[in-house]
Amino acid sequence: MLLRPLPARNEYFGYGVAVAYIRASGETIDTEYEPWRDLVTDIRALRLTIYDIADRLRSMHPAPT
Repeated sequence: MLLRPLPARNEYFGYGVAVAYIRASGETIDTEYEPWRDLVTDIRALRLTIYDIADRLRSMHPAPT
């Protein structure tokens, strides 16, 4: 049995939880939609390991202004 991460519309919940957790940790992140959409797409397609997901989340820092 395979448990797929973020089934049917749970990606919105996952996005909200991830953003809230990262902000609660005192970090700032890029909250543009595109990087998150790409991350969710790759997770749903089972292209990423948990370590890949963590790396991707750590890399989501806002561009310097």
